[in-house]
Amino acid sequence: MHRNLLGTLLAAGAACAVTCAAPASAQTTEVFPIALPEQDLASSLRQLSAQTGRSIVASGDLVRGRRAPAVSGSLTVEEAVRALVAGSGLAVRRVGGSLVIVGLGGGESPESAVLTGAPSQGGTPIVVTGTHLRGAPASSPVIVIDREEIDRSGATSVEQLMRKLPQNTQGGVNQENFEVALPDQDGTDHGAGLNLRGLGQRATLVLLNGRRMAPSGYGAYVDISLVPVSLIERVEILTDGASAIYGSDAVGGVVNFILRDSLNGLETSAHAGTTTRGGGQQLLLSQAGGLDWSGGHALLAYEYREEREVKARDRAFTINLNPDNFLLPREQRHSVLASVEQDLIAGLRIGATGSYAHRTTDRTFFPGVSPIAISAQAVAEAISLGSELSYDFGANWRARVEGTYALSTSDQQQDEPGGVGFVNSRGLRNEVFGGAIKADGPLFDLPGGSVRAALGVEVRAEAYRQIFEGSAFPRTVTQASRDVMSLFGELSVPLVSSRNRSPGLERLELSAAGRFDDYGPTGSAFDPKLGVLWSPVAGFDFRGSYGTSFRAPLLAETGGNYDVFYAPSFLAYQNPAQAPLGEIAAILQGSDPDIRPETSTTWSAGADFSPAFLPGLKLSFGYYAITFVDRIALPIRTPAVIGDPAYESIISRNPALADATAIIGGAQRTFDVTGPGFSNGGATPADVDILLDTRVSNTAETRTDGFDLSARYAFETGANGFVLEANLNHVLAFDDRITAASPVAQGLDRVFGPLAWRARGGVGWNRGSWTAGLFVNHAGDYADDRGAALVPIGSYTTADFSLSYTVADSVSSWLRGTRLSMFAENVTDAGPPRLLPEPGQGRGLGYDPVNSGGRGRFVSLQVRRAW
Repeated sequence: MHRNLLGTLLAAGAACAVTCAAPASAQTTEVFPIALPEQDLASSLRQLSAQTGRSIVASGDLVRGRRAPAVSGSLTVEEAVRALVAGSGLAVRRVGGSLVIVGLGGGESPESAVLTGAPSQGGTPIVVTGTHLRGAPASSPVIVIDREEIDRSGATSVEQLMRKLPQNTQGGVNQENFEVALPDQDGTDHGAGLNLRGLGQRATLVLLNGRRMAPSGYGAYVDISLVPVSLIERVEILTDGASAIYGSDAVGGVVNFILRDSLNGLETSAHAGTTTRGGGQQLLLSQAGGLDWSGGHALLAYEYREEREVKARDRAFTINLNPDNFLLPREQRHSVLASVEQDLIAGLRIGATGSYAHRTTDRTFFPGVSPIAISAQAVAEAISLGSELSYDFGANWRARVEGTYALSTSDQQQDEPGGVGFVNSRGLRNEVFGGAIKADGPLFDLPGGSVRAALGVEVRAEAYRQIFEGSAFPRTVTQASRDVMSLFGELSVPLVSSRNRSPGLERLELSAAGRFDDYGPTGSAFDPKLGVLWSPVAGFDFRGSYGTSFRAPLLAETGGNYDVFYAPSFLAYQNPAQAPLGEIAAILQGSDPDIRPETSTTWSAGADFSPAFLPGLKLSFGYYAITFVDRIALPIRTPAVIGDPAYESIISRNPALADATAIIGGAQRTFDVTGPGFSNGGATPADVDILLDTRVSNTAETRTDGFDLSARYAFETGANGFVLEANLNHVLAFDDRITAASPVAQGLDRVFGPLAWRARGGVGWNRGSWTAGLFVNHAGDYADDRGAALVPIGSYTTADFSLSYTVADSVSSWLRGTRLSMFAENVTDAGPPRLLPEPGQGRGLGYDPVNSGGRGRFVSLQVRRAW
């Protein structure tokens, strides 16, 4: 047992009497009716010990200031204890007839999963994400990254932390991809998004403390770089569709950032590092202070992050870039977090959380081959406010009233050298107001346990505004808003448990959820989800789920604004010589007025194995299959498509005059280049021979399937504790269609796209006050298909190392609570695989920023002190 463990015995007299009278084997399987409210962890452990008469040992310092969720149902003592400490950074060990709660120094890592992705271990862990039911088991895979793993990663930003997760594809917005054109690119303020399963950042729902965040840029992604990494308690990642629980956007999965809400005292941290190739120096400072009192607690925290730019001249692999162009911009960020909770009367609790972030990004770049430098500055702000009033009433039911406000703004200004007249100012604003009423609790009892239900109603108001202005363009303001109303319900049915188990049937639990979302003129959606959890024997679980999900159109995609271009039809032919002389085409560009939500169907199945004969081992396998249809996309990249059968659905030949008049009459603007020298030829709807509809619409679809494999083995050898971990994602197929008639496009193992193989694995070690970790990240090889022939691109493998020492109390009372850490990311300084510029382009980054990185080796030191 760790020497810092004081061995505080809870309810010692009663526990000792029962422990001496009952065999240990009976203690581990006996089930008790548990009913514990949400409260401080120490109180929950005392009450649990008193209710069950079992011995629970914990250090007073270890549990002080920590909160525990409400836990109820028919559980063993060990299941209840694991539920109480889930996500807290603590672990549970059985020593003789007692349960002992330890920290990382206790010879065992927490049971929550790490970046390697092993799902949570233990009896019935309380996982917030993926259900509205308290303590419900997960039939869908959930990955948990706890506070200790965040600290061990050495990450100074949330983007750095999440890039190492194999299930997350970085396609779209990230801080390194400004120089490349990606389908999911959205703005140039150097934010960062999440892209689970490679389905796009619009198809991953991002939550903060379980509440929806405001999107960034044009509304297509949530900027996770504005979330302060030092203030995160844990991250929960649901890698499954979940619109039946959360509504829109939860197609590829859900990522929930849960911020710290309790700290009794002060905590100060300083983290500084640099790359070894030049540039990219980083500084992270944080200060947090909190106070716990009887019935409540409060927390106030601040984080400052600064990063210097990385220039093209600092990296040998850049190709034809001006040496003064940037790979990573210079940025500064300030973040503040405040939270408070208070018990008002018995069963009634109120809480509020607020966070604010402000980031300034400066960059100087040379567009194309221009020798003229352009200086630009982007300022992004994010505000998130949440409040909750909860009341526990009879029969273990709880009602909650929640309120949410979220704001995201992005403003960019860039210099206008020499009066060239480009747009030099842009402002984007996304705003979300929301409220919800929820209730959950038991309905009735079955032989296997209580049937539990959750019901709720949610309303939300969303608003979007964009402003463009510049010397050569008039100031334009575009705005849109909508109201959303949702009804949802969830059911958990335990058919078999430890109460009524039989050989070959240790546990069987069914779950069902459904949600209706009304988006007004945009449309509505009803999404169901069914799940099953079956354990033939203890330690061997099978899980499966089926559900549908959807993504509502962005506010920027609604409104149906489009333009019409009258043009000679040869501009729309793949072979212009085939165009009849004098034929006129009307080309539609913009947004389809009939745009509707995207929809998906997801199947998942998996197994978890935790054998009793080898404690500390956890193996998990999960398969998924996603069909994502009616995707909103631009059906073509060039109007020259006539002659290709794949695009017949967007071509209308010899349209009726009434039809042509109606669709052209609905255009916002009309342009005419049918005259000599592409001048205005005075074309009218009666002159139109071909209608070519290139508007953004529901034309595309994606089908993908694959599997996740994770393993974790924690064991001790003498005074040394080890954890071996691995997480692998293998995509079997990723097929895209631009239209229903177009051929299948291979989206897997292509430049800027998802890869077939991504993995992370390594070993953690601890001995007394020392901890260390060595982990390897791997991205498989693939090909560049942008030219006439495929060009092979090699795999990318890096290694990360960390070493930490926590000053023991016996060494110095002045240094008590101080932790010293050193980190080395990409220890071998592996360079990214070389990527040639796209054919016809004279420049390029020289690498793929989606599937590799240009930072190189990064070394850093951190000092953290708890006061």
